[in-house]
Amino acid sequence: MNVILRKTGNSTVITIPSNIKEMLGAEIGEEIEFVTSGNTVIIRKAEPRFNFDKELENAMTQYDELLKELVDK
Repeated sequence: MNVILRKTGNSTVITIPSNIKEMLGAEIGEEIEFVTSGNTVIIRKAEPRFNFDKELENAMTQYDELLKELVDK
């Protein structure tokens, strides 16, 4: 399967066909990783990175009521 390189602003863009996106199990907004070896490129779904701010927000939301109770004691 071939795709055309396109220019958008100062970037070069490729389009990932829907069937390839589905095979990767990737969704819009997720990171894709390019791994190179010589002139070969492997495209794969990137491993999720730990996001401290997001995890803290999730914990604060999850334990919101408990934290409020502790403040009142």
